[in-house]
Amino acid sequence: MNRRIFLTLGMSAFAVSLLPVNLKAMNFRESQPKVWSATKVEQAMIELFGTSDAIESNMKIKAPDIAENGAVIPVTVSTKLNASKVAIFQDANPESTVAVFSVPEGGIIDYSVRIKLGQTGTVTVVALADGKLYKASKLVKVTIGGCGG
Repeated sequence: MNRRIFLTLGMSAFAVSLLPVNLKAMNFRESQPKVWSATKVEQAMIELFGTSDAIESNMKIKAPDIAENGAVIPVTVSTKLNASKVAIFQDANPESTVAVFSVPEGGIIDYSVRIKLGQTGTVTVVALADGKLYKASKLVKVTIGGCGG
């Protein structure tokens, strides 16, 4: 009896592993290199989205008000917008772009990353939804530098 259960579960797991998955990653560093070398948030937004005009939104940015260590700052972004692309920027380091996410159709936006800030700065999240840009920002005060400080 145990052998039958084991074989059934094994074959089921194998069959599930062969199913096609609708996930794909896009390497924005290769396809849009100027986004990653931009030194200002507005410049990075123009390179990524074609414009820097964005509507203030109530997207939720969860980050500490005061970060004791700038090397590891947890940032969580969530929104109910039906966005196709979400980007995280900051203005404390030489390169503004932190992360870019392509959201699949019907995807839930609840992303968590850890970023590095060399000094106190503003974290800005921009989402492209229905052809419009929405943004939200949060100031993070850094007490110990994360970039060698």
